[in-house]
Amino acid sequence: MKWEEIRKQYPNTFIKFEIVDSHMEEDKEIVDEIALIKTIKDGKEAMLEHLKCKTGQYIYNTAKDRVEIQMIKYIGIRGKI
Repeated sequence: MKWEEIRKQYPNTFIKFEIVDSHMEEDKEIVDEIALIKTIKDGKEAMLEHLKCKTGQYIYNTAKDRVEIQMIKYIGIRGKI
């Protein structure tokens, strides 16, 4: 589903999802399309659900205009840019 559709269907709600389609803008991944896994009722439950996320799963609030994921480049074992 497109992010705009999710926002209309679930206003101001935490959701758990996987990325289906995205693009890069500078050092951020901008998510265009997602696969909804579940809705989450409040911030406390969102934090607990975040701890259970598998690789590629994210928790985000639909109050945001778009999904932006900050990318961090690691250089070696102990450094990051």
